Amino acid sequence: MTYTTEEMQKTVIPNHLKDVEKENNVKILLAVESGSRAWGFESKNSDWDVRFIYVHKPEWYMTVNPQRDVIEHMYPDDVDLAGWELRKALALLQKSNPSLLEWFHSPIVYYQDEAFAQSILSIEKDYFNPISTMYHYNSIANKHDARYLEKEGIPMKRFLYFLRGILACRWIEMHKTIPPVRFQELMEATVTENDIKQKIYELIAIKRDAKEYDIQSIDQQLVNYAKELAAHFDQTISSFRPEQSRASAAALDRILFNTVMINA
Repeated sequence: MTYTTEEMQKTVIPNHLKDVEKENNVKILLAVESGSRAWGFESKNSDWDVRFIYVHKPEWYMTVNPQRDVIEHMYPDDVDLAGWELRKALALLQKSNPSLLEWFHSPIVYYQDEAFAQSILSIEKDYFNPISTMYHYNSIANKHDARYLEKEGIPMKRFLYFLRGILACRWIEMHKTIPPVRFQELMEATVTENDIKQKIYELIAIKRDAKEYDIQSIDQQLVNYAKELAAHFDQTISSFRPEQSRASAAALDRILFNTVMINA
């Protein structure tokens, strides 16, 4: 059965999340869309990449041996569900995990516990590491460059992943803060050349009307622009050393304790 976008977001995915809570005896604290749909350049047949954070009952935390701290399930309706347990998520926040930071700022939110969300947003900047985050996005760009961009035909998805990684590096270089999740916002803030912006908008429009891995001949000026910017970060990333906070885990410990006890 084929569902509309509205049906997926308002009914199908929320029902999957309720099933996850019931089957695993957990409470979901945050559930969002990740990947191309959150970034704003999904294709006609893009999967739904739903990511969530969940908490167990207090007794789950009273064991000597570690237990499984992820929940994953792929549904026939192209919903890819993947969740991290609260303690795991907070430990990754302490390490400034870029994927987790993107979850907290996704423009497509299926559910959020307001108290939990506010507690995270009030402290996340204290754990943001601009250096390691820039290395993360630079690595994404390099991976896609080496694997895909040297070929004559480039999957549009892969080129946009490459470009997004590079523009995220540029944002961090400029602002020393978490890059926007929405690609359009990121692009508008980091690309100053109007002709390049127009070419990017045209490419996104083509991708939205195409299938996920369609091959497209990318405008050479746009490819050159992206590669020049990538070369800049390859050359300068080792000297990018802005000041950054060194927050302790105390605030994260409080969030863990309070959230688990509320779920008692």
